[in-house]
Amino acid sequence: MPRDARPVLPGAAAAPPSPGGQIFRVMGLVLAILWPIEVARLLFDVPGPVTWGASGLFLTFLALALATGDLGTRVLTLLLLAGIAALVHVDAAGPEAIGGFQDAMIFAAFLPSVFLLRNAVAGDRRLVDYRDRVAAADPERKKGLVLIGGHLIGSTLTVGAFAVLSPVVPADAGERERRDLALAAIFGVCLSVIWSPVFVAMAVVSEFMPQIALWKFVLVGLALAALGLGVAFARIRVPNRLALAADGVRGLSGILPWVVATAVFIVGLRSATGLSTLEAAALTLPPLAAALLTMQPGGGVRQALTATGRSLGRLGAEISIVAWAFTLGAVMRASPTVEGTVRGVLTPDIPAPLLVAGIVGGMMAVVVMGGHPIVIASILLAVFASVDTQVHDLVVGAAVLLGWGCSAMIAPAGLIMIVSTGMFGVRRASVIFSDSAVLLVGFASAGIGLLVALNALMG
Repeated sequence: MPRDARPVLPGAAAAPPSPGGQIFRVMGLVLAILWPIEVARLLFDVPGPVTWGASGLFLTFLALALATGDLGTRVLTLLLLAGIAALVHVDAAGPEAIGGFQDAMIFAAFLPSVFLLRNAVAGDRRLVDYRDRVAAADPERKKGLVLIGGHLIGSTLTVGAFAVLSPVVPADAGERERRDLALAAIFGVCLSVIWSPVFVAMAVVSEFMPQIALWKFVLVGLALAALGLGVAFARIRVPNRLALAADGVRGLSGILPWVVATAVFIVGLRSATGLSTLEAAALTLPPLAAALLTMQPGGGVRQALTATGRSLGRLGAEISIVAWAFTLGAVMRASPTVEGTVRGVLTPDIPAPLLVAGIVGGMMAVVVMGGHPIVIASILLAVFASVDTQVHDLVVGAAVLLGWGCSAMIAPAGLIMIVSTGMFGVRRASVIFSDSAVLLVGFASAGIGLLVALNALMG
């Protein structure tokens, strides 16, 4: 890609695939209608028929997503639907399922808002300047700058960070160099999963645990991310690692205020109102994107809107899985059957360290075998909401975030793994089965230790 080109985000610039392109266009149109309706439902008391009409549109979108999804998405969706149907039958939980489904409709505004902000940030010239700076660095410094860049850029662009950073790989780079840079980018982005409210992970955890202030999850997540960056930088062979990290932060000082503003505004709106994190983000991200676009050349607005519009029809798999997993979690939380089963397994005398390690390790094991993190996270959060344990709710949520971030680093079917390896031109197996596994285990263990210590301090 030319050095002065606008970063292109995965799936943002290409036309919907064929065959089935017409269905993707219909899905994009449905989502474009649902997006403002969901925002309006947050701001105003809309008539009941509007809510039920939106529910019908959302169900249509999910049905089209099932019809156009790949085999893995279809199987997972059907399993989630089977779980919902079974609990509805056993516990007569029809009202809970309907309520959970309508609550999940906010994803029709949340994910498009994330894509809009992602496309707005991607047009910032300062990202291109940072990429050029990284490309000129020596190999070891380059790894550190990609790590910091992946973390800071990824906190707002999510997987779009790989589109910005992957061109720093030299054309004649060998497999080892490509893999090292891919690993640095993946590790940086996945650490931002643990604290950034732009990711679905934070939204889901705070949605299932509304009793915990969002800023507390963000603060603990930042501490875990800082720990992870420290562990990663310890493996980079440069004389002054702290100076290298500071150099990376300075290089992104132009967009850092937008990273901070995104987190602060979402946390602030969530804390000052009765809105959930998903709802606060759906209201906050579009104005932030608009403000950022006003600082860019005239063509930037058109490109960001066009890229976002083209992305809407491609969000079927993501929205389908999160919506049905969210609905299943809502039904599980209200299920006497689930509560009775869990109480027989998770007794109050189980040590907190074992439970925290079980959450993190269990998520990593399930995801590496092909599971989806939101599914296992929703189940875990619903399960722990049904019992009293020695682990504080804040620590449970933080453990899920830690497990989500760690599992994303090795998930063979995860979006982060698919996009990153494709853009850096490396094999997924070479990334997953590499010496970075030692780094991942070390970070996960240190993170578990930090959470156990926090739990002990909280009594």
